[in-house]
Amino acid sequence: MLPHVTHLFFYISGEHNTLTYAEVKAILQSEGFNYKNVEVFPQLLCLEANTNCLPSVIRRSSFTKICGVELFRCQADLEDILQHSKDLFYGKYIKAQESFSVRIKKIDKTSKIKTIELEKIIGNIILEKNDALTVNLSYPDVSFCGIISENHFIFGRTENILPKGFTLRKPSRRPFFHPSALLPKLARCMINLARAKPGVTLLDPFCGTGSILIEAGLIGCRVLGSDVKQKMVRGSLRNLEYFHIQKTNLFIADARKLPLSNISCVSTDPPYSRSSSTFGLKVEDLVSSFLSNIIDLLPKGGHVSISLPNDLNIVKIGESVGYMCIEVHLVREHKSLTREIAVFKKP
Repeated sequence: MLPHVTHLFFYISGEHNTLTYAEVKAILQSEGFNYKNVEVFPQLLCLEANTNCLPSVIRRSSFTKICGVELFRCQADLEDILQHSKDLFYGKYIKAQESFSVRIKKIDKTSKIKTIELEKIIGNIILEKNDALTVNLSYPDVSFCGIISENHFIFGRTENILPKGFTLRKPSRRPFFHPSALLPKLARCMINLARAKPGVTLLDPFCGTGSILIEAGLIGCRVLGSDVKQKMVRGSLRNLEYFHIQKTNLFIADARKLPLSNISCVSTDPPYSRSSSTFGLKVEDLVSSFLSNIIDLLPKGGHVSISLPNDLNIVKIGESVGYMCIEVHLVREHKSLTREIAVFKKP
């Protein structure tokens, strides 16, 4: 299929209320893809964009499970679905002799539609239109998927997003471990929110064990990391080497006085303990000084994604030093911690 602007859909994780939708849009923006007519349903994002954007989402996203080209949509009513399935010309999307699969995902648990039965029915409709095709549920040449969300049924040709090894990179499986380390999926998402892309320089001035730097390196960024503690810088370097991350530059430095000239974007998870990790400074003062220090290092329109406990009012801190806050997301970690992930843009 030649690339063209059309209706696309993204079946996303239900782990967070807003973060998962925002990640897809941030990836498109960072890679230079325009989009319009955004529609949001439970665990489903629909928009119009060039189909060339799909490989970027597949490669980079942490919370997207399936994405594809929308072929039709209708009410989540069995008769309506079957009529649209029969009317669709599948020859435009699958060649003779190719194999295919049909999968149905039901987000709306109140729907009485039985997914396995519907998969078989639509599969038979496709076979009736071209008996040279074959069904292959494990490794099909072409995948079709229908998603039931609220009262909508959206059906399309899809691309499955393969596992990215987040479990293999969890903090406890790295050579250097610290209990405060950010989980890989959230680290990857924060990098995407910072509008990073392959080839640009991403800075994490509170690099800790290297969670953000690892994920940034894996999507092709040049990673720049620092920490005021020598132990953390050495440990972060060990972890980066373990995962074969190249194009790295790590150094010991106070985030309030970084010896840098320019950077492309920033993603970071500063220490928020009121103890030795902040050397007696109030977290608010530390973060305010750091944000003031880097604003002149960023290009116009450069982004910063930052995570802090939600009681510290990171939006107020960022805006007070000259940034524009473009989005905020709350992520509940456990009973005593809810993260506030803010994304700032240099005007």
